[in-house]
Amino acid sequence: MKFLRVGICALVALGVATHGGVEEWARAILETGAGLLFLAWSLRVYLKREEKIFFSPLLLPLAGLSLIVLGQLLFRSTVSPFHTRIELLLLLTDLIVLFLAVQAFETLEDWRGFVWFGTIFGFLVSLFAILQHLTSNGKLYWFREIRSGGMPFGPYVNRNHFAGFVELVLPLALIPLVLSRVRRERRPAVGLFAVILIWPSYSLHRAEAS
Repeated sequence: MKFLRVGICALVALGVATHGGVEEWARAILETGAGLLFLAWSLRVYLKREEKIFFSPLLLPLAGLSLIVLGQLLFRSTVSPFHTRIELLLLLTDLIVLFLAVQAFETLEDWRGFVWFGTIFGFLVSLFAILQHLTSNGKLYWFREIRSGGMPFGPYVNRNHFAGFVELVLPLALIPLVLSRVRRERRPAVGLFAVILIWPSYSLHRAEAS
């Protein structure tokens, strides 16, 4: 399911590029994109009845949390029904994307491709963050004003969000190196990707400490 793998990678990249998907318009794009991918997958399964549906134990905690939030809405035990509904939509989007990832990435080769995507994408985002840090004018992407305060770093308004992004992406570069799963001729490139990922977070830590 190449189209599904490409669509998931595009959603991940879009979520990061739109300031981490924290604003309403960005969330709407992610939720709509996930819904369209699920619809496309459902039509494929319906038309090709020999397609197998896979399940993963990783889906259970997220599904359980979604049910708890749904129960809060149904039994009116939440302080803010509106915000609970918004977060439930985001949880369902995450659940859909994770479910589709289980269907799309079936083989070791598929997952290897995703690791390379994540590593290269993380490298490019970190490179952009370094460039922005050196030439920053206090605006997101050098043109968007930040009305709620904050200092942009890469595509994120909150520097902690960028650090969280690095924590998620860095293992994709480090684990293959530690386990010697990278070809010898590719190790310098993967090592460079890891260093570029680490450097911005290290700089942020030093800036906050000082």
